[in-house]
Amino acid sequence: MQQAVELVVDGKTLRGMYHRPAGEGPYPTVLLFHGFGGNKLEPHRIFLKLSRGLAAAGIAALRFDFSGSGESDGDFEEMTFSSEVREAEAILDYALSLPATDRKRLGAIGLSLGGAVTAALAGRRPEDLQSLVLWAAAETGVIAETFQQLLEAGGYYRDERGCYDMGGLWVNGFFLEDMMKWDLLALAGKFPGPVLILHGSADETVPVETADKYHRAFPGDPELVIIEGADHTFNRHDWEAQVLRETVEFFKNTLTP
Repeated sequence: MQQAVELVVDGKTLRGMYHRPAGEGPYPTVLLFHGFGGNKLEPHRIFLKLSRGLAAAGIAALRFDFSGSGESDGDFEEMTFSSEVREAEAILDYALSLPATDRKRLGAIGLSLGGAVTAALAGRRPEDLQSLVLWAAAETGVIAETFQQLLEAGGYYRDERGCYDMGGLWVNGFFLEDMMKWDLLALAGKFPGPVLILHGSADETVPVETADKYHRAFPGDPELVIIEGADHTFNRHDWEAQVLRETVEFFKNTLTP
């Protein structure tokens, strides 16, 4: 079963989808966090496909648009990394409040910047999450370097508010400053549970070396899978199929009896 859900955070309505397996529950539940400028579907509907795959395996899935993205309230220029982590915590609390949620069997997965959000959430709420998956997860230093390179390359119009036009999205001038406050690798080190890290060897957005940083940061002997030739969002059927298969199997092994 799939149903639309809503959650109000800081006065903004976040809109999402809740996928439930057959039966009454309670179910293990996985939270899905999208990337920078993304949404609850993500490229080639990979988040929808994952949610359906999880539900078929007996695991509920909850995927929201962050504020300023997708169908949620707000404007993109209001977004900061801190605001997304705050919203992720609210989504976690929402999942814990659902009657069908097995509160002792929750997982989270994030893509790109959503992977960074997932690492931050796990470090802040390790007692509430049992396992994590990172897809091409970004990291503070990489984000800062990439953002700075884009700005130095020029071609980004800056308006009177100090916001940058990046592909039609206004990015606030404090995004980088806020991002630099977060030590994501230190937060990752606070999560003791099982972790699966998936990254493409040809990722053009987040270098594959970032996966190695996370692999060293998590203390619980995480599993690292490098998909040969894959790009940032696994934009080929065989890459996507491997990512979905390994992710569903991992959550089955870590969240179900």
